[in-house]
Order: sequence, then C-alpha cells, then structure tokens
Amino acid sequence: MAKAEFLRKRAEAFLKEAEYDISQKQWFLAAFHFEQSLQLYLKYYLFLKLADFPKTHSLRVLLKGIGKAYKREREVENLIKENEEIVATLEEAYITARYLPVEFTVSQIKKIESFVKKTIKFLKNFKQ
Repeated sequence: MAKAEFLRKRAEAFLKEAEYDISQKQWFLAAFHFEQSLQLYLKYYLFLKLADFPKTHSLRVLLKGIGKAYKREREVENLIKENEEIVATLEEAYITARYLPVEFTVSQIKKIESFVKKTIKFLKNFKQ
C-alpha cells in the first residue's frame, strides 16, 4: 500500500498548496494545485479498490472510474452533471495554469475549492 499512501500524501500536499496560493492571491496556482489534489485523490481511491488506476489526467475519466469501481455510477454522474463547468475549468487548469496566460477569478477559485473539498469528502465516505 506504499503506492496508495504516496498518492494520498501528495494529494493532501497539493491541497495545502492550493490553500496557501489563495492566501497569496495566486489564483492560477490555486487552480492548478486544486486540480492536482483532486486528480491524485481520485487515483488514490481507484488504487485502493483496483490496485491500479487509469494513466490519464482527465478528471471526468477518473470520476467515472470511481463510479464504476465503487458501484456508484449514478451518484458520480450526478456529481459531474451538477458541476460540469467546474470540472471543465479544473481540467483546463491542468494545462492553462502552466502554459497559457489564463487568469482565474476569486469567484472561480472559491467554486473550485468548494467542489474539490466536497468531492474529497464524498470519496472518504466510500467503503473499501
């Protein structure tokens, strides 16, 4: 389980970095770090269940994998549908925050933060 713990610890570290970025008003970094945190949490929970995870950066693919692995497809589909814009923004942040002159607003970051923390809490309720 060392690989799983590595994923969890990195996910937590990225979450802390995102919170620090907010305190520094570094919105693009906060978006990137929230995306990284959620991506690694999803891979962590997939690894716990399947001893592997898809080699992708797509949050949608990872979320759908969670739904299938934990037999919670409907709940995950609802989560994606209700947060379609935020999921798209997070997926874009993976590339744009590093390579393009894209800025994020405080409002976007607050929505992203809320979604990421809500999704992490959702994942923590899964039974292994």
